[in-house]
Amino acid sequence: MATVISLDIGGTKIAAARVTGGTAERILTIPTPAHDGPEAILDAAAGLVSQLGTAPVGVSSAGLIDPFRGVVQFATSQLTGWKGTDVAGGLTARLGVPVSVLNDVQSHALGEYLYGAGKGHPSMLLVAPGTGIGGGVILEGKLLLGKHFAAGHVGHVDVHGAEGVECTCGRAGHVEAIASGYGIEHEYEKATGVHKMGAEISTDPAGRDVLATAGHAFGRLIGGLVNVFDPGLVVTAGSVLKAGPVWEDAFHRGFEECCMELLSDTPIVHGTLENAALIGAAAWVEERKQYEAR
Repeated sequence: MATVISLDIGGTKIAAARVTGGTAERILTIPTPAHDGPEAILDAAAGLVSQLGTAPVGVSSAGLIDPFRGVVQFATSQLTGWKGTDVAGGLTARLGVPVSVLNDVQSHALGEYLYGAGKGHPSMLLVAPGTGIGGGVILEGKLLLGKHFAAGHVGHVDVHGAEGVECTCGRAGHVEAIASGYGIEHEYEKATGVHKMGAEISTDPAGRDVLATAGHAFGRLIGGLVNVFDPGLVVTAGSVLKAGPVWEDAFHRGFEECCMELLSDTPIVHGTLENAALIGAAAWVEERKQYEAR
């Protein structure tokens, strides 16, 4: 199996590794120069790759990515000027090797499907509640991309409890606005006037109310997605999963309320693959050829 050099470009760090199959080795990380502009980010990424030798490059990137041109179609302000960046072209010019690019959560989903919790399953849904809420859908062995390559952006589904709450995408009422890590912190601060992060939020009644609302909304999201896709397996990953028992109880209640009875035995498991986004980005180097041939 050919070795690929893989990159994961995120809002806080850039990681690189040599990947063969489901194994990532010689992992290097640096802080992302997130507000220095796309040229600085590409320079930093290319510098990491150059330390790992010469091979085709697979990139997992934040933002809505055109995975055939390797261009960022949409990105949040987390990476200044990232929207419109030709990641594939910019890295190829710097490195002289072919470069393939895929959205970070779609990369994560592909990695988990091929080498992690989804291995051996025909279909799988990955949902990742972290700073935002991302997802990836594998149906009958194929990563669902969509006409605009936005398939899997499950954080932008309307849910009860988020009415009127502005989402990071600019719309209102989406589950990401109240159930992501950012959303939970924002809702707590709105309720109390105090900024807390992570586990600190669960230490008072107002925080527990916010976590219960978030968990319930996330459970209903998963239940609704299972109703739509009947994936046979749901894999979850992300920092919000550690929010504690109040969140977890509300999550299970929301899922049971929303999921059709016939599908309610769908397994929901945590991801098992370390460095899944790096491994999925490497896999995309070969996988994309199947899509381009269609």
